[in-house]
Amino acid sequence: MLSEHWRIVEYRGRAALERLEADWRRLYSSMPLRSSAHLYEANLAYLDHLMRSPEAFRCLALSDGRQVRAICPLEARAETALGIPIPAWAIPHHLLTPVADALYADDDAGRALAPAVAGFLRQNPEGRRLLVLGPAPADSVLWDGVRQLDPKRCCTHVTHRLDVFDCEQPFDELMSKLGKHFRRNLRSHRNKLNRLDDVQFVTAAEDATLGPAFETFLDIEASGWKGEKGTRTAIRFKPSQPAFFRALATTFDAGDRCEINALHAEGRCIASEFCIRTGAEYARVKIGYDEEYAGLGPGQLILQTTLERLCQDPGVKCFNMMSGAGWLGDWHPDELVLQQTHIALERWSSVPLVALLRFRFGKGRTIVRWVRRQYLERRGARGDKPARPSATTRSRTDTARPAATQQSD
Repeated sequence: MLSEHWRIVEYRGRAALERLEADWRRLYSSMPLRSSAHLYEANLAYLDHLMRSPEAFRCLALSDGRQVRAICPLEARAETALGIPIPAWAIPHHLLTPVADALYADDDAGRALAPAVAGFLRQNPEGRRLLVLGPAPADSVLWDGVRQLDPKRCCTHVTHRLDVFDCEQPFDELMSKLGKHFRRNLRSHRNKLNRLDDVQFVTAAEDATLGPAFETFLDIEASGWKGEKGTRTAIRFKPSQPAFFRALATTFDAGDRCEINALHAEGRCIASEFCIRTGAEYARVKIGYDEEYAGLGPGQLILQTTLERLCQDPGVKCFNMMSGAGWLGDWHPDELVLQQTHIALERWSSVPLVALLRFRFGKGRTIVRWVRRQYLERRGARGDKPARPSATTRSRTDTARPAATQQSD
């Protein structure tokens, strides 16, 4: 039961972020483990450049009567189950991270948030049948609040398993976990790189250097299989995505900021990664490399260099790779589990709706994966393999369709 001293105050549209900016920044700065999902700038850029229905955006502020203790931003979108679109309120899911999380200053507010938001939306659903919270870390106190709700009206499931590195360990200790064969390959790549002219690892973190480094990053990411002659899935080819990332590149303060790490050789950039520093977390959002230099393992080398630098930085505790890509397994990273919950808002249809969602994220997901494997195996038997491995074979994610690809309506 929600304590009587908690209350929800609602704010709408872009003005919601503007009116709550001071409280947002206060809550953000008090969070011991915060990520790019919590950034005020990221939410503002997402609303301005990518949100399908910004006029429907709402922020629910949880107050104890004296001050705001938590903020839950919500966008209007559609969840799909067995091809059926279900109107929902959901925490915005940015391109920066698989995480979609609310802000709360302390554990008490975090536990109170889900019951308070669900109760408020049941009185003001505006035709939407679901509340979607997460993906958020499975050890978050947010889920303590979800467990206070009627289990018949909730469907909670694991969505992602992200690779993370504990940067409080010495770099040599992290490297000692690597297999001998993999360490030998890294040395071989490094030796090949050192035989090239003008080798440099560069980090752009200041306004004067971030702009040019960002444009170079866009060029590198779009130069290979994601580029003009490939899948056209690079940032440059996605509507509004360049503007979204560009808005973030130069709007942070000195503490939390965008950083672009790049590897240069022979007078050109051969690999570049777009990263976000938020408190004690350092996250790699995107990476690209020049495929002419693929034999040098530029992605592995830039990861090794960045990891060594972060292990020497006392302000960084965690290096989050924002994925569970198979090639990262050789590094023996730790695992961060994310989960998500769907909460039915309607009274009478909640049981069948939750049953449908449980099938989608349970047996339905297993069936889809089996069908996909059979399809890929048959293509392989015919010699008709895709140009790149599918997301299913490259990643250790637990979701058949990442929430970031779900469309607003």
